[in-house]
Amino acid sequence: MGGVYVHIPFCVRKCAYCDFVSYPAPDIESLAPAYLGAVLGELLLRQDELRRMAPIDTVYVGGGTPTCVPPRVLGAFLQGLLQTVRAASGATHTVGPADDIEVTVEANPGTVDRVGLAELREAGANRLSLGFQSLSDEELAALGRIHSAQDCLRAYGDARAAGFGNMSVDLILGAPGQTHASLKSTADAVIDLGPDHVSAYCLSLEPGTPLADAARAGVVSVPDDDDAADLYDLFAARMAASGYARYEISNFARTGFESRHNTGYWRNGEYIGLGAAAHSHVRVRSAASMPESGGGIRSWNTPLVEEYIDSLRCGDLPVAGRETRTAEEEARDALMVGLRMSVGVDLGALSQEYGVDFVGEYAERFRRLASEGLVEIVDSAPDRGPCIRLAPAAFPLANRVFIECV
Repeated sequence: MGGVYVHIPFCVRKCAYCDFVSYPAPDIESLAPAYLGAVLGELLLRQDELRRMAPIDTVYVGGGTPTCVPPRVLGAFLQGLLQTVRAASGATHTVGPADDIEVTVEANPGTVDRVGLAELREAGANRLSLGFQSLSDEELAALGRIHSAQDCLRAYGDARAAGFGNMSVDLILGAPGQTHASLKSTADAVIDLGPDHVSAYCLSLEPGTPLADAARAGVVSVPDDDDAADLYDLFAARMAASGYARYEISNFARTGFESRHNTGYWRNGEYIGLGAAAHSHVRVRSAASMPESGGGIRSWNTPLVEEYIDSLRCGDLPVAGRETRTAEEEARDALMVGLRMSVGVDLGALSQEYGVDFVGEYAERFRRLASEGLVEIVDSAPDRGPCIRLAPAAFPLANRVFIECV
């Protein structure tokens, strides 16, 4: 079972904090068809990988801002993508909004309306991720967002009216000028809307971004690490009190609405990345039966849009780099990303899957972390190793635990 990620690197304007591969595209109506056609071409070249990975359980269209592409163009692309994915999985239903695959599209509230969202839903999208980031106009302006708080509320209502029964809202914690009061106001307004899923990521000042430069120059002020941890705790408490389970460090969901696609990442699953700068991860079915060099392969595409399109016009895959991972490296990756999830990691199952003795190797360091209140050690089946998970109070300190996994 695997997933497909599609990167659409275009946006109306790059946000002040963004260091993703994204490009403002004023000529999007002429550029998008050529780019999306190239993405479908890449998918056709990778059908063997797709079939080996089948059944495909999730498709995620991210960016950039996918919804800056004209709705009919994006909808037609999505239909073609899903037809190929379902055919490779042996599905008899190849078009339309069937919910056998979780199909997520990221959307900016400033680039959607009810008609366009209805076209996306009809084309096969069944999960929408709306990038609110905040419901404070002052914070949105400081982040360089193109939309207002009112745009967020309108877009949410339009999406529900268009038939989206699975909706996620993205927020940023620690935005410039954010206070406990302003975050509480945003959290309460989001809870009142009733999305099925909420992602809340702490702001990271990435070198070279306008926001990082402004913060370094003292032009804007952002919460320090202690304040950011307090904001996180405040938000997590309000989510829990409103029936949202924190199933991953930065993700909260009502029962049954956890992101299947992202859960695949956190379980070190397989996925194909399509588009400029997209990353892929493939694994052998049983790493324990392979030599040390056979754990898995991670690869990534060129980030340059023109180079990406030109490669596929010539019938070549646009791969810019590839890394072979040993079984032990794959197991360490699985341990680190698995600890992001509230359920934690079963060390015995991990050792069995990858053929690496993680029970013995990590026993002492996890006992030490448990004594520091950072992890919890939970007994699993008698013939398996212990289950390790982050202690609830240690979620804001997760990086201290991850360092021990390297």
